[in-house]
Amino acid sequence: MRFPHRLVVVTPVPVPDEYENPVPRLTYGPDAPRRTVAGFMQPGGSTEPAVPGRQAVVTGWRAFTAVPVTARERIEWDGRTFEVSGEPARWSPRFGYVHYELALTHVEG
Repeated sequence: MRFPHRLVVVTPVPVPDEYENPVPRLTYGPDAPRRTVAGFMQPGGSTEPAVPGRQAVVTGWRAFTAVPVTARERIEWDGRTFEVSGEPARWSPRFGYVHYELALTHVEG
């Protein structure tokens, strides 16, 4: 499989909330670590949910990489930020290279 796209993987940084709860909030800001990986992006379908006062467009994408990505990380590519939907799948074919398949979601609006 060829990976022609350069994806930026953003790993969230845990930040304690104002009440010091044991489960911290995750932030993806400029201080979050980023790494560039080779990947292949494919667009999927999109929906426009009927929500009063907001016209959001939700688009599903698929990404393939040779590097593991976790469910809490985000992908930045082509000026967009994608959330990983669920746990990424690890594929190890009998003949070929191990690769990872990610279901991504992009929300606009």
